[in-house]
Amino acid sequence: MSDANGSKPTPLHPIVTARWVILAVFVGICAWLIPGLGSIQNDDDVLAFLPPEHPEVINFNEVADRFGMMELALVGLEPADGSGSMLLPQRVAEVRELVTEIKEIPGVKTAISFVDLPNPVVTEEGMIVDALVPETMTDGDAIRERVLGSRDAIGNLISEDGEAAALLVFLLPREGEGAEAFAARRETLERTREVVEARWEGNSYFAGAPYTEMASSTASRKDIERLSPVVIGVLALASMLLLGSVSAAVINLLVTGLGVALIMGAHGRFGEALTIVSSSTPVMMVALGGAFGVHILAGYQRQQGSSQERASATLRELWKPVLMSGLTTAVAFFALVVMPQVPMQRFGLVAGISMLLLLVLALLVLPALLAVLPNGLLEHRPERALPLPGHPPWWLLAGVAVLSLFLARGMRADPDTNNVFDEDSEVRVANRFFEDNFGGSTYLQVTVEAELGEAEVLRMIRNISEEARRIDGVVDVRSVYEPVEVLNEALGGRAGVPETSPRATRVLTYLIGHPAMAQLMTDEADGGLIHIKLAPMSGDEQVAVTEQIREIIARHAPADDVMRVAKTESPEVAALRERETIARLSKLTGEAIDPEALASGGGKPSKALLAKVVELRDGLDDEDEGIFAVDIPDEQMTAMTPEKLLVLRGDELEAYMREQLPTAVAEDPEGIAPAAEHLGAWIDEEKDKYKVEGWCEALGFETEPEGASRCDTLRPALAELQDEEWAVSADALPAGAEVREVAARVRLTGQPVIGQAFAESVTRSLWVSTLVSILALSVVLVFARSLFALIPALWTLAVSAGILAALGHPISVGTSMITCIALGAGVDFAIHLGFRARQYEHGGGERAVRELGAVVVISAVQLALAFTVLLWSQMPPLQEFGVGLAIGLIGAALGAVWLTPLLIRDRTPKAGSAEGSAKPVADAKDPAQP
Repeated sequence: MSDANGSKPTPLHPIVTARWVILAVFVGICAWLIPGLGSIQNDDDVLAFLPPEHPEVINFNEVADRFGMMELALVGLEPADGSGSMLLPQRVAEVRELVTEIKEIPGVKTAISFVDLPNPVVTEEGMIVDALVPETMTDGDAIRERVLGSRDAIGNLISEDGEAAALLVFLLPREGEGAEAFAARRETLERTREVVEARWEGNSYFAGAPYTEMASSTASRKDIERLSPVVIGVLALASMLLLGSVSAAVINLLVTGLGVALIMGAHGRFGEALTIVSSSTPVMMVALGGAFGVHILAGYQRQQGSSQERASATLRELWKPVLMSGLTTAVAFFALVVMPQVPMQRFGLVAGISMLLLLVLALLVLPALLAVLPNGLLEHRPERALPLPGHPPWWLLAGVAVLSLFLARGMRADPDTNNVFDEDSEVRVANRFFEDNFGGSTYLQVTVEAELGEAEVLRMIRNISEEARRIDGVVDVRSVYEPVEVLNEALGGRAGVPETSPRATRVLTYLIGHPAMAQLMTDEADGGLIHIKLAPMSGDEQVAVTEQIREIIARHAPADDVMRVAKTESPEVAALRERETIARLSKLTGEAIDPEALASGGGKPSKALLAKVVELRDGLDDEDEGIFAVDIPDEQMTAMTPEKLLVLRGDELEAYMREQLPTAVAEDPEGIAPAAEHLGAWIDEEKDKYKVEGWCEALGFETEPEGASRCDTLRPALAELQDEEWAVSADALPAGAEVREVAARVRLTGQPVIGQAFAESVTRSLWVSTLVSILALSVVLVFARSLFALIPALWTLAVSAGILAALGHPISVGTSMITCIALGAGVDFAIHLGFRARQYEHGGGERAVRELGAVVVISAVQLALAFTVLLWSQMPPLQEFGVGLAIGLIGAALGAVWLTPLLIRDRTPKAGSAEGSAKPVADAKDPAQP
């Protein structure tokens, strides 16, 4: 190629010279990597997006591993028409059969329903823990009465009206964390769904952590697969309109498509599984990589000559701006490696490398391909100036940026993880089913890692549970304490905390290993869970309730994970027992409890105790069980008053009986001593039993002859005043007290806790990744002598953040991606305008915008249109991601065309430099002039 003066022809660019070698190497790489598309695996591990070093995430992972919280799936059932009872005998039988079949699915550990809940029954031989609805129970009324009378079933496995049921499906732990392990888990969940839908004729709903995790990955992946062709179609159409050539658009789509195929094939070839975020790679790479091709193809169309000459001229004109724009975009992606989430780090690394690969294709493969095309395939198209209207004044642009930053100050992350799903998604529909029928679908878990056979551990669980129930927004609390309470009473104890630790251990033997207890305690009884169900509420309200639960735990759990148990023989420990019992009684009754009245009740015998003493006294001459073989006159018996019998012991009681029972003395003088000994022991045994009645009378909770009284209700609480051991905090231990130490670690976790930790993490990550991206871009731009390009990018960032805040978008993982792409795009557009502006000595910025401004804006609009296709996603985060990218790209274009003229005015190029000798394609004169 020679100039108009017939000077020496310009040699071909080295890349054009090596075109066949480049294309051959490219074909070889394609043959190696593209077959990897068939080996791509999906990683469904949603929890990997949690910041691994966050204390709450570490806590959650440890608790989940120990208690299997991520292995619990929920299946909701209701009749086909949404009404009717689940407690009809035939439906109960269907539920029983369904649970049996689910248990046989590979990967399922066990499953339970309301039918299988434990129901303790006391018999003459002892106690039997039978199913709540045994197979022998076929009467509908009996079933309904039994099930709706079980507090363990109501609100947990059966709705209050009996018209909806829930199954708990416990899965075996995953064997590893790789894609294969998640594929096996997905197969188990899908098989469970198939069995339920095939066997249950009514409506079914699938929820719980495993199904939510699978839905997160599946929904986003399906959206990308469904919308990607639309995005590609929009980009192809826009490229065709922008380039004015179908052939050029096809070439761009071909090279970019092969590049994306290489990227995705490399995922399969090197075992890089696709996550929720990286599944969007094809869409982003087609859009961003296609922009490189548009620049090269547009430059090629402006040139004249043979294909080789046009390709060479294009490279000489555009290699530097295309190179710089590609590097800055890659650097923006690389900035994501500072985020704490491992998948985001890997995505940033892979996306950055992918951008470099697409850059290589744009600067090597595309020019090489253009150089081998027939000379006339792509017609020459002179550059046409498309002037834009005048740009806003600097003060207005600055004001917009300041206003945007003011709006953006209120942006924050949403701690409610349910909001990542659309209202009509399966997850939200299932959640509404559980909210409508069971009060809620969001749980907090308090984990207690301690020996449950310790009575004081059970008391702590009880106290935490009771206080949690009083919080507004808490609809249900369940723990191992409730079945222990029932069994302890069935075994002859009080309906509450077992009286001693050995008794607590005995009670637990009836519960260990029962399937229904899998959600409440470990198989070894060395840990338990308190499930706290929350009513439907916003993420902020969840955070508020969580803080109240934390305060409760702080009051009852040992701060150093060691519970200290002391004997109540110590006056200080006994006083602590009394204070805490009085405080609990006040909460249970809603009344202030007078400590002095309570103390007086402990010394004054109750009417019930006096009546029991009279009964024991009058039975001394019973024919079958009495001590005396002679019939004693009633007047002698009644002469022994119960008040005296309660006080006298030993020789005094023997003397008193000899004085009052002359008939017995005459018949058997030697029998009075053993009679006094036995009677005293019997009365002493009853005195402890009837202390509660004395306290009730002192407090005004009189026993009633018929029906349950307040005393009956408060009996278990009052009986704790007799407990021989009590938990004492480390700073309240009395000197010299006998103390037992029990390891007890109490932690709070659950969806709201993790949501809050995730919200804090993504907010911090956004700031860090954005700052790193800005610093990295600054370094690159300094070397490129294009630092001015950072200003339009920062303006774009501020304006995009303000618009997103005004739209109500929360901060999310996608926000960091939007930030990186917006920064990269802002720099990209400004670089191209800057390189054009430097070709002029005067008014370069204005002239560059006149020549390229419209092209820049049109290019941004076509990319924005492609990403707005994501509005049809089923997941709000992807919808917000598409909108955010569209706003960022258009903002980047406007920022570049409005700010470049203000930043680049007059300059003097260096003599002999490439910039000094380079000319715009048409002419150095202002193309807007005639």
